[in-house]
Amino acid sequence: MSPPDRLERLTDLVLVLLSAKRPMTLSELARDVPGYPEGRDARRQAFERDKRLLREEGIPLVTEAVEGPEQYGYRIDPDTFYLPDLHLTPDEQAALQLAVAGVHLGDPSGRDALAKLGATGLGEARPLASLDPPPALVPLFEAVRNRALVHFVHRGVERVMTPAGLWFRRGHWYAVGWDVDRRAPRSFRVDRIEDTPRIGPDGSGELPETFDPGAAVPDEPWLTGGEDVEEVHLALDAIEAERVLDELGPETLLRRGDDGSVQVLVSVTNKVAFRSFVLGLLDHAEVIGPSTVRSEIVAWLRAIAAGEGTAPGSPDDDRTTPPDRGPADEARTSDGVERRVGRDVRQRLRRLLAIVGWLAKVGAAPIDEVAGRFGLDHDELVRELELAACCGVPPYSPDALMEIVVTDTTVEAFLPEAMARPRRLTPAEGFALAAAARTILAVPGADADGSLARAASKLEAVLGARESLNVDLPAPPLLAEVQRLVEVQRSADIEYHSGSTDEVTDRLVDPVQVVSLDGHWYLDAFCHRAGGLRRFRVDRIRRVTERGPVPDVLPTPRGPSDDPFVPGPGSEVVRLDLDPTAAWVVDNVPTLECVRRPDGGVRVTLAVGGFAWFERLLLQAGPGARVLDPPEWVEVGRRAAGRVLARYGG
Repeated sequence: MSPPDRLERLTDLVLVLLSAKRPMTLSELARDVPGYPEGRDARRQAFERDKRLLREEGIPLVTEAVEGPEQYGYRIDPDTFYLPDLHLTPDEQAALQLAVAGVHLGDPSGRDALAKLGATGLGEARPLASLDPPPALVPLFEAVRNRALVHFVHRGVERVMTPAGLWFRRGHWYAVGWDVDRRAPRSFRVDRIEDTPRIGPDGSGELPETFDPGAAVPDEPWLTGGEDVEEVHLALDAIEAERVLDELGPETLLRRGDDGSVQVLVSVTNKVAFRSFVLGLLDHAEVIGPSTVRSEIVAWLRAIAAGEGTAPGSPDDDRTTPPDRGPADEARTSDGVERRVGRDVRQRLRRLLAIVGWLAKVGAAPIDEVAGRFGLDHDELVRELELAACCGVPPYSPDALMEIVVTDTTVEAFLPEAMARPRRLTPAEGFALAAAARTILAVPGADADGSLARAASKLEAVLGARESLNVDLPAPPLLAEVQRLVEVQRSADIEYHSGSTDEVTDRLVDPVQVVSLDGHWYLDAFCHRAGGLRRFRVDRIRRVTERGPVPDVLPTPRGPSDDPFVPGPGSEVVRLDLDPTAAWVVDNVPTLECVRRPDGGVRVTLAVGGFAWFERLLLQAGPGARVLDPPEWVEVGRRAAGRVLARYGG
């Protein structure tokens, strides 16, 4: 006789542990749950795998001391297995569904969470935003939620902190809290955490009574990593003046020139990050003073122009801020291909428990409706339901099994009322729901007191994460206008400064959608000049003039996607050799291939879609980045450095 499907064993294990009146030993579980091996060691290994899977799925399997030779027993407390009732109204649940459908976070956790809440069968919604959560983010969310001390390595340094909140700002996630060793508030970019955070017991962290998490979040990357503030005088030409002034804020303005240029005063603590910002503007910006900051930038540029290797004043652990990780502006967009992949037992268990919970609530439904709600075909659903009908508790007689009746067209379930309660969310699911809601609420014009805001507050109250998650999506000056053009379906003439080519051009476009990707707003539109669908960064649109109605048929846009980077047809494949000082490039821009060296350097292959984008990358990476081929691109960095140096008088 073949052993039962592992999903059947896991489902029986959950039901047995939920019904247990006392902690059960492994021997008792092996007796009552079919499918465990006979041998003691093999049985223990199989159970440990099952236990780990259940806990990773958010099922609170607890271990308790018991009398007898085995010493430990196991159980699931129904009060912690089920989620407290959120008391969501129909409009609040619908708003939460639309938020999850419109915000892409890189995995299906948001949809899995909604399935637990009974909101399955998500319809299509216009994609609105994509945020890239680094691996350390969900553990940090749990630490914030449980006010737990957390240990992690950030840029090579061991940190111990009590996290108070998570902020998404300027395209990056930050953990904000109290640094225990330094006894001071600190913020850390989450994508620079090099390991999985180790979380202490619930309640192990402490925050000073006067701690203000909002004040600990820097507005700009050049205000992190230092204590001494320098006021830097920066000149910007007419091409970049208004865009950068909007980013820095009107309070930084010193004077305007008759030619449209501006001069600003910027507070700086992190000179490396500020240097990266300035060089990202190519020859549209010049540091006027103080002389020390100006001299450091000139020395950096001269080292690149001369090909001297590591620049002066650049320790090995300096990492500059790269060009935007999001899609290149004016990038070609195309429909991604959705690939159906096999589901492992973890996904099957998650889905089966959601199906059973939904059936316990509705009682009966057509099979095709259930299949559509949970993303299965007819035959696959029938197989899973027939397996569920074989699960239950000892003695596994008909009255002790889950009563699920499947016909050719319908499924009917007679299940305990308790099974209709939503199941506890995993940390990833809780984060996904909260992050999706907070992202939509951060969109300019969102109703701060509407259905979604109420749903988010109820959710965060149950999770214990109230006001701990913050998303900042600042609106560039013309965002409202391009959003309006999308809504009313009107064509427009735009003047556009391309970050890829550093050209200012006039375009006639037919707007399709507006999306936020990694902190920047983009307009997807059919560009008549290019003859195809293009993506334009809204803050680089300098002027908008409405024309007439758009054509009846527009291209279907591609939503925010987590597909691997695919170079466009006009891309140039370039190979770089990066010293350790410039190795951050592989973690911040799409690559086709990379080979790491023992010294920390790396040889990398990139698909470059824009010449100006590549110039910025090389200037920010510094002399530690050398172009290997093609031969005609070898001098790109040196020539760009020479051109920018000319603005500084050579």
